[in-house]
Amino acid sequence: MQGNLLATAAYTAAKMGDRHTAHELIAEAQATAGQLGHDELLRGTIFGPSQVLLHQISISHLLGDAGQAIEHARRVAVATLPTTERQARYWIDVARAFDQWGKPERCYRALLAAEQAAPQEVRRNSVRTMAVGLMRHDRALPGARSFATRVGALT
Repeated sequence: MQGNLLATAAYTAAKMGDRHTAHELIAEAQATAGQLGHDELLRGTIFGPSQVLLHQISISHLLGDAGQAIEHARRVAVATLPTTERQARYWIDVARAFDQWGKPERCYRALLAAEQAAPQEVRRNSVRTMAVGLMRHDRALPGARSFATRVGALT
């Protein structure tokens, strides 16, 4: 539970723009996950190294570090994430980082992977916003308009 609290607090600090606190707290969460050594269901919640990595992706994105977010993402074994919802959330966070980084093709591919993992997860407002942004590149991204329609961005 402590590790989850630390990771959540780190995310909250990043959301508030407090880079130092976010990095300090996520390092503590990472140390806690390292002691556990693997992901485990504990008291109804999952915690472990991969869950810390997921938080690190989000934290890096929130702090404007898209490249760092992608570096964290590369260390995640997506197929081992415990639920399709978490897999989709992973891909959505990867898409956010690529969007922030100005890489529309990679953003689009990540959104398609999220849709394949859990179609209900791509109905979020943040995904709709990215889908609308991808429309500027619809000629270079075959299917982008159809995707935007499926997620409810073009109604």
